[in-house]
Amino acid sequence: MSYGITSTSQIIDLPTILSGCAAYKSALNDFERCGNTVIKAGETCSKKALSVDDSTLQYPITDLGQAIKDLKAEYTGYAEDVEAQARRIYQEQVAEYNDYIARQRAAQQQQQNGIV
Repeated sequence: MSYGITSTSQIIDLPTILSGCAAYKSALNDFERCGNTVIKAGETCSKKALSVDDSTLQYPITDLGQAIKDLKAEYTGYAEDVEAQARRIYQEQVAEYNDYIARQRAAQQQQQNGIV
């Protein structure tokens, strides 16, 4: 794929993308910790303390905590995919830019040598 890169300003900002992915993963870690806290709270309280009309909320609370915790595993792959694609595109763009510079230098050298 050609990106038409003729300037470094046209190359994607890989550090910013990776930083955003790191922040996203950090938020997923927070979800995991939150889920663990909810699970622990559900397990700590007695069935009676979490009962309404003889129905306990203990298991739904624990299940909810597990669902919150599972978000990390479910969504971590998205950040990893974005990181991998960003790295690939960055490398392609840098290579394209380097080729462009090499062609410009070769053309300039030919002009200086009176070939063109």
